[in-house]
Amino acid sequence: MPATQIKDPVHGYVELDQPLVDNVLDNRAFQRLRHVRQLSATYLVYPGANHTRFEHSLGVYHLARTVFENLREQSYFYRDATTEELDDIQRTLECAALLHDVGHPPFSHLGERFIDTDDLQDRLADRGLREAFDDAGVGDAPIREASAHELLGCLIVLEEFADGLHEMGVDPHDVCAHILGYSLEYERGGRWQHGVAAQILHSPIDVDRLDYITRDNQMTGADVLSFDTDRMVGSYTAHPEEGLALSDKALSTIGNYLEGRIAVYMWVTQHHKSVYAHVLLSELLDELAALAEEPPVTADRILDDEIDDNTLMERLRVAASEHPDSTLAALYDRFRARRFPETCWKHRIAYADRVDADLDAFSDWLVAHADRLETDLAAELGVPDHEVWVEQSYVPEYEPQDLEDIPIAYGGTTRSVGDWGLYGERAFDRPIPFVYVPHGVEKEATGTLVDWFHAEKYDQA
Repeated sequence: MPATQIKDPVHGYVELDQPLVDNVLDNRAFQRLRHVRQLSATYLVYPGANHTRFEHSLGVYHLARTVFENLREQSYFYRDATTEELDDIQRTLECAALLHDVGHPPFSHLGERFIDTDDLQDRLADRGLREAFDDAGVGDAPIREASAHELLGCLIVLEEFADGLHEMGVDPHDVCAHILGYSLEYERGGRWQHGVAAQILHSPIDVDRLDYITRDNQMTGADVLSFDTDRMVGSYTAHPEEGLALSDKALSTIGNYLEGRIAVYMWVTQHHKSVYAHVLLSELLDELAALAEEPPVTADRILDDEIDDNTLMERLRVAASEHPDSTLAALYDRFRARRFPETCWKHRIAYADRVDADLDAFSDWLVAHADRLETDLAAELGVPDHEVWVEQSYVPEYEPQDLEDIPIAYGGTTRSVGDWGLYGERAFDRPIPFVYVPHGVEKEATGTLVDWFHAEKYDQA
């Protein structure tokens, strides 16, 4: 039976054979991803940013399959494994790549903070995942350290996709392991190629990052990335002891990759309007939770009701209509009408110009005392508390400047980008916090914060 082809705006035609279409792609739990935006509320800044976790998952699958098939042509990779063994490894990788984001809740990272991770860990233990890791000698660290959407993704795999995976000869527990960055077969003492497959999906040079950096840049139209994706895909190599790495073929493009990751983060994710759009949406979800006296996102609502971005936006609309005098209604109107406040500064140049203080120390102070400063500054300006916001990126745990550990293979050895000196003297700025206030009081707000900072610093001294 001919393969199904899906036209992707980033990678061209993506091919899937019929078992993958029948057992993964056409499953309702996977189709839900069509309604979960990859970049949540970024479309309010970049109107083209309507791409979803669905096409991102297809892109990750395409890249994972391409990288693995390229590796299979390298004699060092295939010489100690049979074709059947490599086929099995590839099929597990393909399924894991498709399913790696199946647990993303509505609004992605904004929604997952409501999910009960302790409950998910218990449910995964009941379904044998913890035992599978224990039997492989890994312990429970992968489950304890996983994010909410990864844990939920594993639960969805085991509840919704297990039968289909078994039909294809794929172990659902090993698919979950790949999602968490491991290969059970490798940890049990299987061939080293199993471990490489897991690294293709989860490592400093994984195809997950490669797809979303390229896709976010293209779909937003930000155009801050000048990067040869095909050349990098063709440069992957592997070694039994060193694992997955990039060959010296990547040298011409690795610098652009490093800088591109920073650029997409700083000018898309960390764009001052994008940051505000996301904290506004986050506050809306908190207000909805308070009104309903229950979290707006739970594992069961995703599993049973297939909730997505559209579901929660409708709940917000109804709640705003039923409570017209509430803070939720005011914030919802602001979100729908895109009436955003002003920022005291929009970028690092203005930040340095307007803040008469050590910027790193001032940033740390702002972020550490954000709640108190919002309340105090609102009182000082004579505006409601929800008119003042101190915020940083909506993905604060992502530190894109930590890139030195990208492995480069040459002459039988593997060393990191930093070790080879390829990182150069790049000193990437860390993200700055933003302060949002009503129009016309930006200078007053900035001056007040700087005065408070110096006063508190003086008192501490």
